[in-house]
Amino acid sequence: MKFIKCLVILCLLCPYLPAQQIFDPGYIITLNRDTVKGFIKDDLESELISAVKFKNDEGSVLKEYGPADLLGFAISKDIYKSMKFVNTAEDSVTETAFVKQLVKGEYNLYAYRKPDRFFYLLQKDTILYFLYDEVSHSTGEIIQKGNYYNYLNLIAVPCEKLTNLVGRVGYNDKDMAEFISKVDNCETPGVATNYYQKPKTLVQPMIFAGGLPAGDMNQFTASFILHITLPHIDKKTSINIGINYSNVTKKTEERSDYYFLYDLITRYQIFSVPVTFQYNFTTSRVQPYFYAGMSFAYTGRSTNTQNYNIPANDHDSGLALVAGAGVQVRMVSQLFIRADWRYEVVLQYPAVGIAYQF
Repeated sequence: MKFIKCLVILCLLCPYLPAQQIFDPGYIITLNRDTVKGFIKDDLESELISAVKFKNDEGSVLKEYGPADLLGFAISKDIYKSMKFVNTAEDSVTETAFVKQLVKGEYNLYAYRKPDRFFYLLQKDTILYFLYDEVSHSTGEIIQKGNYYNYLNLIAVPCEKLTNLVGRVGYNDKDMAEFISKVDNCETPGVATNYYQKPKTLVQPMIFAGGLPAGDMNQFTASFILHITLPHIDKKTSINIGINYSNVTKKTEERSDYYFLYDLITRYQIFSVPVTFQYNFTTSRVQPYFYAGMSFAYTGRSTNTQNYNIPANDHDSGLALVAGAGVQVRMVSQLFIRADWRYEVVLQYPAVGIAYQF
């Protein structure tokens, strides 16, 4: 109990500890067309459309700029341009936003990613087309028809060999950038520059050790997890691969071979290699989460049996369902207090302990 009390005290102190922020090299282009190099806060693409947080060097004051304050900016190899356009997919509202450039050429292609939906802008000279995909209910009922195939067919007309490829273009950055580059290069090879790059993958190892000491019923868990995310697209969702060890003691009431009741104590030792999908509800200091997936698990059992049909020791191995939920609280930098409740082979007790993310 003293261990749990200490964890609670640490959680209460966490709001007073500094948060971690990640900055990547980049530059901004001012309204006077000056290029200023520095560092830009690494945010989701859906957040960068409306604001960019910039500082000249590590010791400088952080400044925030909106689309009306800059001509554009670049973070790592991604280039963003401030543009004003009519969003014809959403009530034809006029918007000003930072859009990511995917292709430069006779036709320029830009990606515009909002939190709940993403679009493309196709520009030739002063003409700007707003492209969007189909939206439908889970039942299959179409809410809004997409228009991007129509525009791809339109620009492919001068190059007959591309018209047959339109139906194969997926509504994603890679396919769209490749097709627009082919259109640009059809009549004038080499005119297009394709800026598309595969989304950055972030692999973050985490170690965790925790337990729940409670007399005959207790729990100890230790794990090593690789969290794999696409931080510019979705920071809340990850694929997890790791190694897990759980030591669980459970007590049940059984009747012996001589028909008197006794407490059967079963100790499970579970070694597993799980692959799970995890969703964190927030990316703030306090992060509730859940996960689910499969594992290959080896399970050893030992009991104080008084029954012939219950073995004192046995083991098995095979695929197992994994599901769990919990909450982790950032203390300092990569250090977390974590409470994790897991089902794998058996329903385990909540394990409360320390996690460190590298």
